[in-house]
Amino acid sequence: MMFTDNQEFKRLLEAKEQDIYQRTSDGVQEMPQFQRLYSLLAQCRRKYEEQDYRLILISKKDLLSLCDNADIKANELFTSAVFLTNRTVCVNDSLAIIYSNNNPFPADNNAARRFFASLANADTVVFHISPKASVNYFIDGKDYGDGVFYTLDAQKNYEELKTIDELEEVLNEYRIILEHQDTYLKFFVPKSELKTLKSFIEPDADEKVFLKANHHLLHNKPEELFREDIRNFIKQHMRVVVTREVTLEDLDRLDIELTDEGGRDMYFIEIKWVGESIHADGNKRGTEYKANPRIKPDAVIQVVKYINELLKEKQNVKLGYLAVFDARKEDLPDTGTDINENDLPEELRGLYHRFKKIDDFRVKNFNPR
Repeated sequence: MMFTDNQEFKRLLEAKEQDIYQRTSDGVQEMPQFQRLYSLLAQCRRKYEEQDYRLILISKKDLLSLCDNADIKANELFTSAVFLTNRTVCVNDSLAIIYSNNNPFPADNNAARRFFASLANADTVVFHISPKASVNYFIDGKDYGDGVFYTLDAQKNYEELKTIDELEEVLNEYRIILEHQDTYLKFFVPKSELKTLKSFIEPDADEKVFLKANHHLLHNKPEELFREDIRNFIKQHMRVVVTREVTLEDLDRLDIELTDEGGRDMYFIEIKWVGESIHADGNKRGTEYKANPRIKPDAVIQVVKYINELLKEKQNVKLGYLAVFDARKEDLPDTGTDINENDLPEELRGLYHRFKKIDDFRVKNFNPR
């Protein structure tokens, strides 16, 4: 097939159009002096290991007149006290330092990338060197290279993130966070709204008694609040791709889909709640859900049906989790008590081993506001 008729090749060219334009119109990174310095910087980093990131700035003019003994000068640069004690250095064509500073880089990875790109103006090329000898470079505000992290903070933050096989550990950490006031308060109707509700449904009731009896009331449609809160927590603490409300072929929706770093293994979490919410109008009580049949058997069947459908769609689904937020007024047993494969239709029981009910997330309004 001719390239002119190859749609895949055309799409590739379109995606790389800006990169191709930069390389052919500017051409700095195609010059032998650039390629030589790029290689020397990576070699020196491998030779002289350290744990921090470095930024090396050089003018395009100096880069294109790079000295003949750049290999010697690069080694001198990497062993100089000024280079070792400063995050940023500006060098000339002999790789001698003409300016330096030890200002911290932006902690956020994307903010750091944008900052480095801003330093790469019409006259300056910026080399960014990682502890693992990967070299990014910035030309005319554009970034290139193979590095993933731009700062030590970003690298450490990433390394502290949990992997997909540690999902249940992260969920247990979230369970603890739910006891923090700034977390749980967002789910419950505040006192001001409860007072309004009282004026509609029990105007003659004692206010304190009414507030105490109804402080368990959740906002309208609390499932959305629960789903977003746990989704954000997972995103902040795990090395996974987190997607919300994925549509299956039969138009059912997965609440939260998790994919590992490599994009191979898939997990999902179905979010349910039990308790009582306020009506959208705010002038009466809204929905009340109990464990039976809301969770056992309805939610169990729903999750296993999703697993079945995903397998039919050739998805590499590993486990389907059922997470229940328990905001019931009374202290009642876990909503998953006595769940077993017999709760499923016979044709789904063979998939029960892929289903997992997480212990309820108990949500209590300890100190109402």
